[in-house]
Amino acid sequence: MKSGTIKNRVIWVVGAVVGLSICFLLCRYAFFWLHGMKQWPFALFVCGLITIIIGAIFGGRKIMICTVIAYIFGFMLGMLFNMDILDQGDGRLNNAWIIWTISFAIIIFIGVIWELVSRRMKKKKASEAQEKHYF
Repeated sequence: MKSGTIKNRVIWVVGAVVGLSICFLLCRYAFFWLHGMKQWPFALFVCGLITIIIGAIFGGRKIMICTVIAYIFGFMLGMLFNMDILDQGDGRLNNAWIIWTISFAIIIFIGVIWELVSRRMKKKKASEAQEKHYF
């Protein structure tokens, strides 16, 4: 592997981690008054870090981008569509964390699909260019 590629991957990973960290700090501390969750933003942050690391190992820039977008966009969807529910013991329940988590996972899955399709198209274009070159 060339040193330029390793340097490029490190830059992408650092950028994604910084972006995810900013999103975490905003969601956990700045917008705490909106959701009141202490542990769940951190749990999703850790899942995002793991996803970014896996994306970096396989060279998945689109996965890293979608992970950062998924964190903040999932949070926005969770806050936008959440509902308060009373349980049988008159306790208050809220589904914001469920919406946040599901959107987070779906957007990351979209990033994985985007990455796979992009790689397949790149291989197809390379093979077509190679075939043109032979004829």
